[in-house]
Amino acid sequence: MLANQPELQKLHYAFTLRNVRYGWTLDQRRQYLVWLAEARNRSGGASYQGFIDNMRKDALQNTSEAERKLLATEIVVKAIDVGELPKAVGPGRAWTLDELVAASKNGLRARDFENGRKMFAAARCIVCHRFEGSGGATGPDLTNVAGRFSPRDLGESIVNPSKVVSDQYRASIVITNSGKVYTGRLGADQEDQLTILIDPQDASKVVTIRKSEVEAVKPSNVSLMPNDLLKELNRDEVLDLFAYLLSRGNPDDVIFARK
Repeated sequence: MLANQPELQKLHYAFTLRNVRYGWTLDQRRQYLVWLAEARNRSGGASYQGFIDNMRKDALQNTSEAERKLLATEIVVKAIDVGELPKAVGPGRAWTLDELVAASKNGLRARDFENGRKMFAAARCIVCHRFEGSGGATGPDLTNVAGRFSPRDLGESIVNPSKVVSDQYRASIVITNSGKVYTGRLGADQEDQLTILIDPQDASKVVTIRKSEVEAVKPSNVSLMPNDLLKELNRDEVLDLFAYLLSRGNPDDVIFARK
């Protein structure tokens, strides 16, 4: 029993984190639940395993419905039908970074949470990015964007997505011996073949090439993310979208307060 004691400090952190509702990525949720499962195998008193089970129950109650569905299974995220996405009211414009910064300076107050969620879909962010368990998975999870981006950073990442591209999501250019060129994100790198995700909007669209057929692989300086995602949105729609992302999906965030 002494050799298999619970890690008390980590247990304290896990106990506290069970009540954190917003800001988790799906991978972080999974890591948390895996840790609880491992902690359950430690030696404790008669109520120890029940204590861990209650922590898990509380944690799951603080997840969204979309997160619970994905955590309960290993299903592949289905491609989103762009034709079924909601439309912005507009009129839109070719937003510049300076215009976005100026609008955000005094405009991120008393915003509309539901409209922000709608604009996340209307601007097609939802096609490639997951937010609070919902959305695609070919781009980075944006649930924690508020902890990494200011409104200016957020605007710049949308208006000029190629300026900074994470190595994890960087596209590659694959040239074959026959002269064919494929641009996309490298997937499974098996012993004798490469898998390339060629459509960031649909993770099921891949090309598999034998390594013996590959002449060269080089990184692309151009992001797979389009430049004009905000062009259909008016000022209020852009600000509601920014507020939605910066709130970590919390409808009670002060950014939505009307008084």
